[in-house]
Amino acid sequence: MLRYGWSIMGPVPSKLMEKHIAAYGGSPWQRIFACPGRINLIGEHIDYNGGHVLPAAINRSVYLCISPNDGDSLRLTDMHFERSTELTLNSLRSDKINIEQLWLYPYGAIHMLREHIVRGYNISYLSDIPAGAGVSSSAAITTVTLHALAEITGIKIPGDQLAKMGQRVEKEYAGVSCGIMDQFTVINGKKDHALLLDTRTLEFEYLPIGPSVHFILVNSGIKHSLRDTGYNERRDQCDNALRILQNNGHDIQYLCELTAVKLEESRPLLPATEYKRAMHAVAENERTLNFYRHIKDGDYPSAGKLLYGSHDSLRDLFEVSIPEIDLMVQWSRDFEGVHGARMMGGGFGGCTINMVDSRSSGIFMKKMTSRYREAFNTEPMMINCTLEDGVRELRLN
Repeated sequence: MLRYGWSIMGPVPSKLMEKHIAAYGGSPWQRIFACPGRINLIGEHIDYNGGHVLPAAINRSVYLCISPNDGDSLRLTDMHFERSTELTLNSLRSDKINIEQLWLYPYGAIHMLREHIVRGYNISYLSDIPAGAGVSSSAAITTVTLHALAEITGIKIPGDQLAKMGQRVEKEYAGVSCGIMDQFTVINGKKDHALLLDTRTLEFEYLPIGPSVHFILVNSGIKHSLRDTGYNERRDQCDNALRILQNNGHDIQYLCELTAVKLEESRPLLPATEYKRAMHAVAENERTLNFYRHIKDGDYPSAGKLLYGSHDSLRDLFEVSIPEIDLMVQWSRDFEGVHGARMMGGGFGGCTINMVDSRSSGIFMKKMTSRYREAFNTEPMMINCTLEDGVRELRLN
């Protein structure tokens, strides 16, 4: 269910509103929307393998301001990069057009809803989500565009359908064969909760996250683009493993329906690489379910060990980590109050996620800053995440 809601505007959306009015002038109305980024506590690279994932929406968002214009075009502006483009209504009626990479996601969302857009709009964006850090800035900008235009044009789109539309934008317009976790999370996020999502059925339940534990992101500073890395290759390898198993008598639709025992019995059927990818998927699904149980019971040390296990698997079996990320995860083992850590996101850069006792979060950030500065001669970007609601319209002050 899509959680329609309101929030009071903070400093970033207020700044966006000012810039929007300065760029486009006054109009009968302006409306402003927000869509958060997301973290994934555990369950990496299994949302397209039919696994369980445990993500949460966070306190970083893409903001969108929209107002009407008297023309026959949609005028888009990224207020951070101070760059603009224009899409005529006629161009939207045609098949997809070539467009600059900066606008791929907004354009894909707009093109999806083109039949409902019958007038011109001014649309501007401003974000405090770090791009390329593995916290789903692409899902946020796609979803906020879809949601805002649906609200403005009076279309009622159920949350599941909105998530699937966002997933289609990733695949059909940006060329990324992603799962549905990112879109689903930024739509269904709930304050102070993660959500356990079964990606086969899209059934989910909320998991309260108490104040005694913090999830802190540390950005490696190495940006990744899923389209330009080995993400699609990893998905192809998983799909190939699934086809081989299905062709040899396994009645399964997804790799994560296998048990570790059944996969081991079928090991001779699989090429070495495909076996490693499948082994990660099966084990990560089991880790996610056990992590959920430990968090529910308040057993944070046991949950944290599973985070380290997840990282080892992503490094050794799925092969999507990098030396800098491995080093940062290793550092976390030295710091008091850290229950566990792992790489987060598609891989090949981005962030580590660190599960830290709330009483130790300040010390952790100081020590991590010192280690990072010494190793890389620059300051790290860190986010001490709070868990927030999903996509929503903001109330004007």
